[in-house]
Amino acid sequence: MVLAVMVRPLPKLSAREFWRVVLLINLVDLAFAVDSILAVVAFSKDLLLVFLGVALGILFIFIRLAAGYVVAVMERYPSLEKVAYALVGWAGVKLLLEGSATLAELLHRPELAWHLPKPVFWGVTFLILLGGSLLALREHA
Repeated sequence: MVLAVMVRPLPKLSAREFWRVVLLINLVDLAFAVDSILAVVAFSKDLLLVFLGVALGILFIFIRLAAGYVVAVMERYPSLEKVAYALVGWAGVKLLLEGSATLAELLHRPELAWHLPKPVFWGVTFLILLGGSLLALREHA
């Protein structure tokens, strides 16, 4: 069976229309950040939680602003992508071990739980970050 797909060309946009869309996307992003701050304030009387919500809202705004810089660094040092994958994989190992501990607790079988001490997790994380970054910089040189 053959599917016929009608392909229409995309309309041509001017530079002004493009920047208008970019501005609207950023305004919507800012609105969601402010909305999350207001939601935390509305639902919690815990000052620490309110502060954390505000800090995270501001952090997300800065992350969006820093994305261009991160892309430039990744284009200059493409081997850093492997470091990022290694860090995400290592975090996955930690989550898997925490999941086994939760499962062991649910089954009332504490001997099935595997625990990863925090100093080990942070030490390996630092080694992956430092070692991988040094290798990526050395490959680029």
